[in-house]
Amino acid sequence: MTKRKDLVDFPQAESLLFLVAVTTLAFAVRLKFLPFGSADSLRALQGWFAQLKQNGGLAAAGRLAGGYLPPYFYLLALMSYLPGRDLYLIKLLSFAGDIVLAVFALKIVRLKYAQFWGEIAYAAVLLLPSVVLNSGAWGQCDSFYTAALLACVYFLLRRRPYAAVTAWSVAFVFKPQAIFLAPFLLLMLLCRRIPWRSLLAVPAVYLLAVLPAAASGRDFGELLTVYARRAAAPGEISMYLPNLSVWYPKGTPQAVGTAIVIAAAAAALAGVFWFWRKKFELTDEMLVSLALLSVLFVPYVLPYMRERYYYPADILSVVFAFYFPEKFYVPVITVFSSTYAVCHSLFNTHFLHIRILSVLMLFCLLWVGISTVYLSRDEKIEKAVRRKWLS
Repeated sequence: MTKRKDLVDFPQAESLLFLVAVTTLAFAVRLKFLPFGSADSLRALQGWFAQLKQNGGLAAAGRLAGGYLPPYFYLLALMSYLPGRDLYLIKLLSFAGDIVLAVFALKIVRLKYAQFWGEIAYAAVLLLPSVVLNSGAWGQCDSFYTAALLACVYFLLRRRPYAAVTAWSVAFVFKPQAIFLAPFLLLMLLCRRIPWRSLLAVPAVYLLAVLPAAASGRDFGELLTVYARRAAAPGEISMYLPNLSVWYPKGTPQAVGTAIVIAAAAAALAGVFWFWRKKFELTDEMLVSLALLSVLFVPYVLPYMRERYYYPADILSVVFAFYFPEKFYVPVITVFSSTYAVCHSLFNTHFLHIRILSVLMLFCLLWVGISTVYLSRDEKIEKAVRRKWLS
């Protein structure tokens, strides 16, 4: 696909100045939230950070147990050597992840347009309300795994499958929510855009992530089962993400939740095989659409999803809107729904019923799905079928 050259192209100096100005503005916006301490940051993040500072930083990172694999603790340990309040340093690390995330959004948009629109994409992502709140108010590190997911999509667009699988593996060792992109990757495997042998990168990256922690004394078996143990204690079936789960009754048994997970996985596999049999052309537009469809569909149909889990969909919906400007409403609906859910948890905001947002997100999911199916059409076959029926 060729870039549109009819648009203004920033010279390098102006481009750099624009990016610095946007980054400075984004940091200033987050400064307003720095003193705010969410329940998560007070209970877990600051506790981990204090342990790292008291026990030697990197020397203690491998032994620190929590809901994450060691890579995030390694980064926190590096921040523990810097002067400053613990909460501020945690959020500064998350802001660094936001910048990496915005850079990959810029890179993907630049594949279609001239430079100017890449810079606009960078600004849009860095100033997105859900992104600002995630790092600035919450101190979460969702930008790390989402940046790696965006890198995965970018490398696939550049036809670098080994780098793409490695990027997805990096996302997975930061957060298990990397599985939101798994149906997309499976389809790329079936379409031979990704060679099967590239999957060796997944265990390789995982081992690289956990071996330093194992060498420092943490149980190797425990490191291999961090995500499995989290999945075994999923919590409430609905955790205020506007998805299908908000329609289930409270106290739904875990056995029913497990059955829903199996049904959701079967539906995802059915969709993957349906697209695979279509034998469509893998254009850049198609890849972006499929990636967004994957990260929308999986958290929408799965139970036990937390309020932050549309974060990858927020970012990819913005990229999607640059590829399909007429569908600007997709990021508007997605980001609004995601931001509302986050604000409810952070600030107890409540002026809309979550089920209304669930319906809006269903509309968004269906419309992205319909658009993707439309892109997958083989026009030559369809014309032949129409001629046969008309004759």
